[in-house]
Amino acid sequence: MFFQKDFGQERITRIAPTFTVKFRHKNWNYLFGTLEGSVSHRLIEPLYNFERLLQQRIENGLQINHQTDRTFFDFWISYPQNTRPGYTRQEQFWGGISAEFSAIRNPGFQFTIPIQFTAFHAGGQNINSPLPVRTALNAAASLSLLWQNTTSGFFRSARLDAYAVGYSENAEKSYSGGAFYPNLTVRFRPATVLFSYWNGRNYRAEFGGDLYQNYTRRYNSTYQEANRQLLIMRFLKAIPITEGLWVTVRFEPHYDFGNKKFEHSEGVYISFQR
Repeated sequence: MFFQKDFGQERITRIAPTFTVKFRHKNWNYLFGTLEGSVSHRLIEPLYNFERLLQQRIENGLQINHQTDRTFFDFWISYPQNTRPGYTRQEQFWGGISAEFSAIRNPGFQFTIPIQFTAFHAGGQNINSPLPVRTALNAAASLSLLWQNTTSGFFRSARLDAYAVGYSENAEKSYSGGAFYPNLTVRFRPATVLFSYWNGRNYRAEFGGDLYQNYTRRYNSTYQEANRQLLIMRFLKAIPITEGLWVTVRFEPHYDFGNKKFEHSEGVYISFQR
């Protein structure tokens, strides 16, 4: 069972039964039902909003994943919304492939190639919806370098990712866009610091982070920015409380070059896993 209770609400906002049929053969997993989704897809935030972990946690559909010391592969098709003849709402499908291959893997150095692709479709037959049939594609690829300190010290590791991100959509008319998204992640003994730069033009992702979109998601608004440039810093501190119980504190300031604004967000997360 899945229970969701939001602060500020007097009632439980969602109760949903979950089930998964899972077959495992060697390093391959085949799932039907509730998926190992959300952040388990390992998608970058422009393709998948981190807050969906809290807001839209459940994904149902079909999934095949594979993981070894050198490779990661995840393929899934989920069904976020169904429809029936005569309904006004569209049915929705969302799926993709997320893969990462380690070309070089040494105790202190790794060179990996992450590739990510997602597809979103909204439509349906014999329904009464004024919305157009839409198919949106998003893709990202990077060359990633990881250095790890093999001895104990103040610097634990550093990772550099340089993502090229693309977007294409076919609805009433075609849309396309893209972005450059380099990231530097440095792990110190007390905390982890991430530096990110985003330069996106005409970019959109159905489930991507709101901060990266060139098209607003504000209700009843058509505002858009052709180009969006951001400098983002993230400070993360994981505090172990006891075995299996962690508190994670996040502080994320960012500067919007186009609007000349400095903004920030904070979060505290408590997680338990045994």
